[in-house]
Amino acid sequence: MALSPKAFELLAALIAHRPRALPQDHLRDLLWPKAHVGYTSLARVVTEVRKALGDAASNPAFVRTVPRYGYAFTGTVVAQAESAPVTGRYVLVADDREFVLPEGETLVGRGPECAVRLASSQVSRVHAHVRVSGRRAVVEDGGSKNGTWVNGARIVAPAELAEGDEVLFGTYRLVFRSSGTLGSTRTATPR
Repeated sequence: MALSPKAFELLAALIAHRPRALPQDHLRDLLWPKAHVGYTSLARVVTEVRKALGDAASNPAFVRTVPRYGYAFTGTVVAQAESAPVTGRYVLVADDREFVLPEGETLVGRGPECAVRLASSQVSRVHAHVRVSGRRAVVEDGGSKNGTWVNGARIVAPAELAEGDEVLFGTYRLVFRSSGTLGSTRTATPR
């Protein structure tokens, strides 16, 4: 979920001190250490955190208001060990970024459950699945409205991907590459 830096800082502080409530003045000093801000500034940041978490002030699952005092984090927290960076043999390359395809299944779409998130109204929430197994990668449409296309042909069954294949998810174009073929950055020559 996207959070502003202040909202992220607030959430981190509440989680770090859970289940204890933190006073409003402490939170304001933490978020705005060298500035005097009004009482509504903190409330706006709390609202942003609740919105991102799908929480409601009337029936909080994560951020509880302690009247005339402050706020507390009440959700369950599961600590995870530091994980190694995601690596993969294959990537989907867009004009402005690359999406690593790790071993196993990767969801492609515009929904929050997708590892390859494509911000386009032409892409379904869960548009397609890419399955990587060893040296093989297969793309399958997920019942999308605008289809999944490989090299100009709409796929109706799972299709194996090969180096350089152009894959369209709706109208969003990506190129399938082996991570070993990306090479180094080319030097631009002035004109």
